[in-house]
Amino acid sequence: MAPPDLSNATPQGQVGSGEVEGASSQNRIMQVLQTAAHPVTCVFHVAFKIALLLVYIYGRYLHSAYVTTFIMSTIFAALDFWTVKNVSGRLLVGLRWWNMIKEDGSSEWIFESNPNEDNLNATDRNVFWAVTYVWPVLWGVFLVMNILNFSLDWVLLNIMIFVFAGANLAGYWKCSNDAKKRAQSWVQSQGMRAVAGAMGFS
Repeated sequence: MAPPDLSNATPQGQVGSGEVEGASSQNRIMQVLQTAAHPVTCVFHVAFKIALLLVYIYGRYLHSAYVTTFIMSTIFAALDFWTVKNVSGRLLVGLRWWNMIKEDGSSEWIFESNPNEDNLNATDRNVFWAVTYVWPVLWGVFLVMNILNFSLDWVLLNIMIFVFAGANLAGYWKCSNDAKKRAQSWVQSQGMRAVAGAMGFS
């Protein structure tokens, strides 16, 4: 009786390369989250975006279910917009913005910022800004692709999600610039007070 062919057998205890890579990726994510001051907030800053992306790719390229994809994408886009605008921005980078409509119909941007931005966690800040910048760029790519393919139905969905993403990016970009200007103004005023005090004018 011939012995069994063991040339294709996997040695006992040996793990496949895919499993090793998956475990390595999970370890890297856990290491990053361990250095964050608000790991749960970092997760939710990304979670709704991943859910929205999976729903869109499945409905657009795999299943061709426009109505269901539009509804689910709208829900996840709204949840992501609200989370970023009201939770993750305030906790991760100490910023908050909103747009107020006045009685005359004009709009006014209102910004809030952490007075001590030096205490912000580097991981929190990097996760927030990296994802916030990449997100509208990604949907801009989807938008261009569907315009070139003349897929007008999907263009409408892309525009809506792009507007959500772009509004948060624009709001926080303006809020960050406003915070930097106020910080520079405060430093200059403190410098002038110090000079005046040294000259005996205080």
